[in-house]
Amino acid sequence: MKIPSFQQAVGFSIGDTLSLFLLREIREQNNYARALYEQFNFDFPGRSVSYEYVARTANTLEKDGFLHSATAGRKKIFHITQKGIRRLQEYEAIYAYRFSEVSTVIDRFYYFLTGNGLPPEGEVEPLHEDFRPFISKLLSVKDVVRYIALRLSLNREFFYMAEVQAQLNSLFGWSPSNGYLYDIAREMEETNLLVGFWPDERRTIRKLYKTNESEAFYDIVAASLAERITQVRKYLHYILKMVGNL
Repeated sequence: MKIPSFQQAVGFSIGDTLSLFLLREIREQNNYARALYEQFNFDFPGRSVSYEYVARTANTLEKDGFLHSATAGRKKIFHITQKGIRRLQEYEAIYAYRFSEVSTVIDRFYYFLTGNGLPPEGEVEPLHEDFRPFISKLLSVKDVVRYIALRLSLNREFFYMAEVQAQLNSLFGWSPSNGYLYDIAREMEETNLLVGFWPDERRTIRKLYKTNESEAFYDIVAASLAERITQVRKYLHYILKMVGNL
C-alpha cells in the first residue's frame, strides 16, 4: 500500500528530513557520510535514500555553512557549526507545533483502531483550522468515513450520516466537510455497502442501514486504515522527536 508523500501533507520533504537528521546526529556526535547513511536508512526504513544523496546533502550543508569537515585518515568527518545549531532551532520553531497538533489526531485514530498507545486525556479538542488539510493528505478520508459509517451500521438498527460527522469530531477532533460526507454516503449506497431511505416526504434526514456486504467490507477498510495510520504515526513521531528535542 502506497503512503502519500509526507512532504505533500505537512510541507516536510525528504530533503528536509535528511538535513534535519544530519544536523541533529552530527550535533550529538561528529560523523562521516557512510555511517550517517546507514543510520538514516535504519531509522527510516520506508524512506531509504542512496549513499550518494546523503553525501551530497552533507556537502551542501557544509557549503551553506551549517557543517564543516576535517579529514581523519580516508574519512571526511563532519562537525556542526553555530550556524547549523541555529538552523536546528529554526526547524523546531517552524515544525514542532504543527507536527504536535497533527500527531495528536493521528494518535487518537491509532488508539481507536488498534487499542495501542495512550487513550485521549480529557476533552477532545478540535484540530486547528490551519492544520485540518494535513489530515486529509495523510489519511484516506474516504476510508475514514466508510470505516465509521460501517461501524455504526453494524452496531445499530440504522443511523444518520450526521452521526458519522459527530463521532469523528468527538473521537478525533476532526472531520471532513458535510458535502464530502454525503458524497461518500451516496457512493456507499450505489456500491451496496449501505442502503437508505427517506422516512418522510420532507426528505431532510436519510436513514441508513447495513447490507450483506457491510461486514466483510468493514473488516477490509479497518485493516487498511490501521496499517496506513500505523505507518504515518511512526514517521510523524520520529520527526516530532527530532524537532521537539533540539
